Amino acid sequence: MSGRIPQAFIDDLIARSDVADVVGARITLKKTGKNYSALCPFHNEKSPSFSINPDKQFYYCFGCGASGNALTFLMEYDNLEFVEAVEALARSQGVQVPREDYRGNKKSSQEHQEQKKQTDLSLSCMEAAQNYYQQVMQQDAGKLGLDYFRSKRGLSNALLESYALGVAPEGWEGLKKHLTQAGFSEALQIELGLLVKKEDTGRVYDRFRNRVVFPIRNSKGHTVGFGGRVLDDSKPKYLNSPETPLFQKSQELYGLYEARKQPGRLDRLLVVEGYMDVVALAQQGIHWAVATLGTAASEDHLKRIFRLVNEVVFCFDGDAAGTQAAARAMQTLLPLINDGRHARFLFLPAGEDPDTLVRKEGAGLFEQRVNQAMPLAEYLISYLRQGLDLNLLDDQTRMAHAARPLIQSLADGLLKRRLITHLEGLTGFSSDDLQSQNQVPRQQVYQPLKQSTSKENPSRTLPAEEKLLRLLIRYPDLVNQVPASLEIEAQRNESAQVLHSLLEYLRKSPHITTQVLLAYWSGTNEGEAFLQRARLALELNREAAAEEILAISHYLINRKTEEQVEARYSDLLGKPETTQLPAAEMQELWKLVQQKHLKSEDK
Repeated sequence: MSGRIPQAFIDDLIARSDVADVVGARITLKKTGKNYSALCPFHNEKSPSFSINPDKQFYYCFGCGASGNALTFLMEYDNLEFVEAVEALARSQGVQVPREDYRGNKKSSQEHQEQKKQTDLSLSCMEAAQNYYQQVMQQDAGKLGLDYFRSKRGLSNALLESYALGVAPEGWEGLKKHLTQAGFSEALQIELGLLVKKEDTGRVYDRFRNRVVFPIRNSKGHTVGFGGRVLDDSKPKYLNSPETPLFQKSQELYGLYEARKQPGRLDRLLVVEGYMDVVALAQQGIHWAVATLGTAASEDHLKRIFRLVNEVVFCFDGDAAGTQAAARAMQTLLPLINDGRHARFLFLPAGEDPDTLVRKEGAGLFEQRVNQAMPLAEYLISYLRQGLDLNLLDDQTRMAHAARPLIQSLADGLLKRRLITHLEGLTGFSSDDLQSQNQVPRQQVYQPLKQSTSKENPSRTLPAEEKLLRLLIRYPDLVNQVPASLEIEAQRNESAQVLHSLLEYLRKSPHITTQVLLAYWSGTNEGEAFLQRARLALELNREAAAEEILAISHYLINRKTEEQVEARYSDLLGKPETTQLPAAEMQELWKLVQQKHLKSEDK
């Protein structure tokens, strides 16, 4: 890794950037008094709801809730990672981005050059491997693969070239010899997942053999990994590159780069299961399909999709596995949905997949299926009522119980209100009943949780600092609910130490997202602690989280005050009996005694 960018530089960069200039270079702005307005670039709308405040250097959309500063706009609009956005903003101001190692020391220019050189070498090695597989496909060794693509799948030469498809030959060392002759070390080839090294024998050989090969490209079009399908009965049928410094499968989507290259506006994306599904759909003119890489759609996948489009359609087989995959996708999707984003679920006939179906019935009928796919709200209701008889009170209760966490994960808005109203009619439970689980009632004062026992739920025994930490990781922008008077004593416990660092950062950067937060601290001890808490984030909706954050903050402030009072009380009482207390201290002691007496009566 190239080292962390100093926070002071990022703060200064944002302070010297004009959000109106950054946004205005990409969309049309209209002056409205002191502010600017525009049609929101993050969701479809007919009247402007996107506003920029030049004084606060902040943008906000009243339609979809998108908000942030110049840096976050670059990330969301240009689909850039955190570091890429910082570098782009720095280039626009003509400044260089400094780096630190993870001890806070600035890296030298030479170290930067070495890091860049290593990355460029890795990308060159992957490109050379891609070219090799493409060349093999045009030779005798690749004839079976070429026949598979052309005859069995009906792919054109133009599509083969567009997706850079290739063939890995049957031998064990074809790629290894080719890349080694080109000057790439065996160690680098192993690191990039192109070669496999047997631990017991030390033998090194090609990972992909006797397979058709699908290059996986990142957002810049660089090949970062490969997927392969066998040409015989070998196992496994499908094989992916392992995770490498260039390739993380939870973040990449096969076909996304190719979809973005197509002319015209990209309005929606179809998420399918396999490489061949993406390619077969593209052959029929449907160029807006992407595939996850052997994993379920992750939160990172969906965030990336929603930066580009406002609608996602999930395509599943109609069997039990497809049903389970759809349920997992829905649960990942719900926290990311708002009134400007939409999702649908398409279930295919038994025995069909997108590849076979689109070749059988054509693009027109397949698109018709996509247009008629089940909207998210309808799918959620059908999922909840599956196997239930809603004429029975017990089943109404079961449905309400299952609905609570799903409803709570949705952002406040029209969709959530409509779903609650519909569920009220189906179950007979009120809106409060359907939203009560894990929520803190208004005006409730936070109470410290008791020590755990083996039978208790661990989530009910969190220290106040830990609970506040998890909530702020989930909703970083709610740091504005934490009073400025709250000071965290880092030495109290491990949670307090991490919370102290987080609050210090968020108070300087109050409009960032969880993704930006984790990206900035990546590779540090704090980053590991934040990532751990992100995985354990408490399942509260935004409104409940805001109330909980405020309540915990007041509890911590009051606790510190009480501890200071107790310490002063002990100090005054602890003075030698021969010492005559001054009148002011006697009065102070008497007030403390009264306070303690009143407090004991309250208990």
